[in-house]
Amino acid sequence: MGKLISHPRIVCVGANLESEVALKYMLNNDINIVALVTLPSGKKNISDYVDLHEFCFQKNISVIDTNNINDSSTCSRIKSTNPDYIFILGWSQILKKNILDIPKEYVVGSHPSLLPDGRGRAPVPWTIIQGLNSSAITLFKMDEGIDSGQILIQKKIDFNSNINATELYDLVAKNLGIAFVDFYKRIISNKVSFIEQDMKQGSYRSKRTKKDGLINFNLSAYEVDNLIRAVTHPYPGAYTYYNDKRVSIFHSSLVSVPSYIGTTGQIMCIDKRGVLVQSGTDPLWFSDIYVEGEKVHNDFFKIGTNFGYSIEDEINYLRIEINKLKKMN
Repeated sequence: MGKLISHPRIVCVGANLESEVALKYMLNNDINIVALVTLPSGKKNISDYVDLHEFCFQKNISVIDTNNINDSSTCSRIKSTNPDYIFILGWSQILKKNILDIPKEYVVGSHPSLLPDGRGRAPVPWTIIQGLNSSAITLFKMDEGIDSGQILIQKKIDFNSNINATELYDLVAKNLGIAFVDFYKRIISNKVSFIEQDMKQGSYRSKRTKKDGLINFNLSAYEVDNLIRAVTHPYPGAYTYYNDKRVSIFHSSLVSVPSYIGTTGQIMCIDKRGVLVQSGTDPLWFSDIYVEGEKVHNDFFKIGTNFGYSIEDEINYLRIEINKLKKMN
């Protein structure tokens, strides 16, 4: 059991859409949030970044901007708020001991998986890529490891295996807020319990980058569709190339696919359903398509042309050009 605190002071840490949803839910349930540690405004290089400064101003919540939560100035500012607990809503940096030691009680981490399974990075995309139909929200007492602390609350989430990242992210965000409200109630009623994780039974997911969204048209239609669903909004999207321009795909479908056969990456049909493209097994529909960051209509593309590159042809072309340059010297 934890200590009985009737109205604990909470500092939250977060800077993304997930944090915004959870923060609003907690405030609607009268959680005493005294400050938010967040990223400075304008972090456009973070796909799901949300600027929470104006919202916190309206709610009279102090804001502590930082690019590195572990630096001394950030620690000093957090200490000055005199927190009983720190709640991590959405933050990618690992917290060091100087932060973990600040609250009177402890830091509460959160992770959208059934810990100790699924520790690490990119939990939403990995859940979809692995073809899972369930996950969880786990709150845990943070230590200096990676998602390794004692479990405080664990709430399982079930969903359809065809879910996309937008839908799963929204589901995770809503349940994150619910979990923190539940935990807060346990604090004030002195009903907090701690469960050790069996790390031998766990798994670890590695970091994903934008480059991991490259579409390999030699894969099956199911695998291509899985990738697109995994990295759609709020993530950067799956991508390929067309006429030397980067093309990002945010939606695909295996429904109502006509009986076409083409070469891998070939565009075989264009209509209101989207752009029909051949994979390594079957065709699938592409829609919600952006070229160099600008959304385009389906008729931007031409039937019979191909997405991607023919690698051997490209290598051959480059070798010819390199030999020409050598002869010039």
